[in-house]
Amino acid sequence: MTVNTYPTAETIRLGVRGHECRYCGQTVSADGNRFRHTATGQYRCEPAKRASYEKSLSDSLIRS
Repeated sequence: MTVNTYPTAETIRLGVRGHECRYCGQTVSADGNRFRHTATGQYRCEPAKRASYEKSLSDSLIRS
């Protein structure tokens, strides 16, 4: 499976703080037909944040 590092309509989830990127957990807002991370202003996910999010997700799956 290839990882899409740009949030799209298919990779956005509705979270506690609004729309969130599935990869890094940051809030995103619609900017035309694309989504922009509100904290960084970037369209692309930051690899370090995505890696830490995946690690925490992996840890939570192992514990459950």
